Amino acid sequence: MLTVLPATQISTEDESHRSSSIIRKIHPLLWLLMAISPVIAWYVKRLDDGGDEPLGLLTFSLALMLAWRDRKCLDASSEARICGAMMVLASAMAIVWLPPMLRAGLAVSGVAVFFGIHQRAGLMGLLALSLPVVASLQFFAGYPLRVATAEGAVRLLEMGRVVVSRTGAQMEIGGRIVGVDPACSGVRMLWHALAAAMALAALHRVSWRATSVMGLLAIILVIPANILRAFLLVFEQTGFWEKSDLLHGGIGLASFAIILAPLLWIAVKRAGRTDRNVCITTKRVGGTDRNVCITTKRVGGTNRNVCITTAVVTPFVTTLLIVAAILAPLLAIGTPRTPLQSEIGPEPVSFTFDGLTLPLRPLRSTEAEMAFAKSFPGTLSSHRWGDDQVILRRMTEATRRLHPSRDCLRAAGFETTDAITVTRPGGGEWASFSAGRDGEWLLVYERIVSERDGAAWTDVSAWYWSAMRHPLNGPWRAETVISRR
Repeated sequence: MLTVLPATQISTEDESHRSSSIIRKIHPLLWLLMAISPVIAWYVKRLDDGGDEPLGLLTFSLALMLAWRDRKCLDASSEARICGAMMVLASAMAIVWLPPMLRAGLAVSGVAVFFGIHQRAGLMGLLALSLPVVASLQFFAGYPLRVATAEGAVRLLEMGRVVVSRTGAQMEIGGRIVGVDPACSGVRMLWHALAAAMALAALHRVSWRATSVMGLLAIILVIPANILRAFLLVFEQTGFWEKSDLLHGGIGLASFAIILAPLLWIAVKRAGRTDRNVCITTKRVGGTDRNVCITTKRVGGTNRNVCITTAVVTPFVTTLLIVAAILAPLLAIGTPRTPLQSEIGPEPVSFTFDGLTLPLRPLRSTEAEMAFAKSFPGTLSSHRWGDDQVILRRMTEATRRLHPSRDCLRAAGFETTDAITVTRPGGGEWASFSAGRDGEWLLVYERIVSERDGAAWTDVSAWYWSAMRHPLNGPWRAETVISRR
């Protein structure tokens, strides 16, 4: 039976134990940082490679602030310390066979469990979204979401007796082609919806069950909200409404409000049932653990005291962290990064664009291009084509390492517009965008072509899913044409 002492009766021995405990916690944190150092290095590189928006830093900062707010009730048990340390060790040992994103998720989860953050589902969600997942979501889920959005918009238009047909992610209305471009796939809306759900859950200290419901609801509502957004934008693209940036942005905000409203309602409704306040008094029991008395606020009833057990770091946990801290840098340095073997024929000597065929004159690769080519499963070459530049990337299999040119230019410091699908005079569809830096503006066209049957894709995600389903249609060639304005 625990006797709760008044705050004024806390002994000097307890005060000294608290100070020594804080000192001991410094060492586990240093071991943890060493153990996840490969993840930190990968995270920094991903933020600067142009493929992800650095919005993850916002969710990470918000998670840290809210964890600090709730620090008095996030003490981890001895079981949680052991589990967290083992997860961090597993992430270090998995460098050899697990993809970086999965290792990072395992490492972040391990650190969160180690410090008791797993007791707040919203905080765990914010930490998961702090990883650079936007580019991966766009790569794997972008095209399926675009097709779903186009199909939903077609059904709504047909209800209004509009003659419309769909091919992939494009709609034909009155002889005009309206495409659901990558920027309108709904991936960014999905990320923002999940971030809003997790932030509301963490702010209101919502339970795991309610947080899971909010996350699932955010995912489900993104599809109809994005369909409605695409449906309304069709009228703008087809000339029924006058094009306006204000109208375009307003439609996006209205669509997002459809998702945000029910999430806010659930968070506010469930907040009062799980809010907890931590008592200011503690009493140490035994040599390793201590009991903490917390007061639970009950809606419609009286308050009650609940005692939970928290733990200090044991020698076994410290040993796990030290092993992880030693293994992680060694495995990260020693793991080879060899590209996949390719069986691609010789480089083409000419190139056709806009119906014009001109010879290709090889250009010397830059340091950035040579570094990228080392880990690229295929070949990469740059050529002069008339007054323009042509970059060819050739692959023998579906690969995640094929990035859109827009991401590569952003990583080089260029500001870019969203990519749109256009039909060039020479036939064929291309993704087009503009890129600018230091007063220099480039007009970029790109697509991916099968060298076997001539099929073409304007989106990396669409090509990836096709290459996965039809691997014998390769090799493929990513064509990028860059002209200066």
